[in-house]
Amino acid sequence: MNIPIVVIGLIAGVFLIPTSKDPSAPRLDPIGALLSIFGLALLLFAIIEAPHNGWTSSKTLGYGGVGIALLIAFGIWEAKSDHPMLDVTFFKKARFTAAAGAITLVFFSMFGSLFLLTQYFQFVLGYSPLQTGVRMIPFALAMMVVAPLSSKVVQRLGSKITVAFGLGLVTIGLLSMVGLQVDTPYSDIFWRLMLMSAGMGLTMAPATESVMGSLPIFKAGVGSAVNDTTRQVGGALGVAVIGSVLATTYGNQIGDFLSGLGLPLPQAALESAQNSIGAIKNGLVPKLQEMGLSEQAATVNAEANSAFVSAVHWGVLTAAAATFVGVVMVLLFLPARPRIDDVAEQEEEFVGEHVEELLTD
Repeated sequence: MNIPIVVIGLIAGVFLIPTSKDPSAPRLDPIGALLSIFGLALLLFAIIEAPHNGWTSSKTLGYGGVGIALLIAFGIWEAKSDHPMLDVTFFKKARFTAAAGAITLVFFSMFGSLFLLTQYFQFVLGYSPLQTGVRMIPFALAMMVVAPLSSKVVQRLGSKITVAFGLGLVTIGLLSMVGLQVDTPYSDIFWRLMLMSAGMGLTMAPATESVMGSLPIFKAGVGSAVNDTTRQVGGALGVAVIGSVLATTYGNQIGDFLSGLGLPLPQAALESAQNSIGAIKNGLVPKLQEMGLSEQAATVNAEANSAFVSAVHWGVLTAAAATFVGVVMVLLFLPARPRIDDVAEQEEEFVGEHVEELLTD
């Protein structure tokens, strides 16, 4: 399915993307790449494994500490290198930093919340994977409709208000998810999804334009790379952090409940059930039914649903806190309009580049 889309994109890029290259042509930065890769990987590993190892365990603190140290080393290396993979001086520009931060936080919340909701649809409400996918269509549709309209909103209100309002809608949509229960009908869910995705549609395009518009045109490739990286890092952190909040909350609640029941099951089965609601739905409950313990099976199933929904609530509250921070950050630091100097610099570079092309032709 993806291959035809990629082929179309490649062909369209040849004809539609204007020529732009960095005349300095810096060398590759393998040290910076390795520091960033291993630093982020260790940090994510520490967060993901924290519910199992313990948030204050030596493993979590050790892996997390080394990951943070490597990321700090990455920042220092990039600041001192004469051929940095990421020119950290770009972050001195408030427009660039605030916009990149907004993108990071919106993807943090989107990936993290969707990670929760797809499991909620399947394990709690009982939808199949296909049915779950179909029920996520309103999320995509709202974004498809709103995102193209965001440019018109920016023309009237400016980037600051547009992005802040979009993040505010995302925050409200996430907070509304706290109202989800074990038996909430889909008719009372889809509007929450659309509210959240409409806010994301208002945020992404103006924030991306702010990132790209704050850099010299010769650095368009770097700006695009930073834009993509913020999305990927935000999404990865969102799944790791919000997923860990889910696992910790659910595991503690269902673990205490199962310990109090005194079920005649191996400890490994109980630990597996504590780590995953799927292990309860597909393993523990059928096992209890086979043993003739139908009443206990129903009780465990109901408690698993309740524990998971409670964990979802804490997860979306975490996501909402992130986007609220984004609202404050944007209002404080993102300019409403592009700086005159940035616009003039890009226009000068664009004209110079194309004059050079005409002279060489």
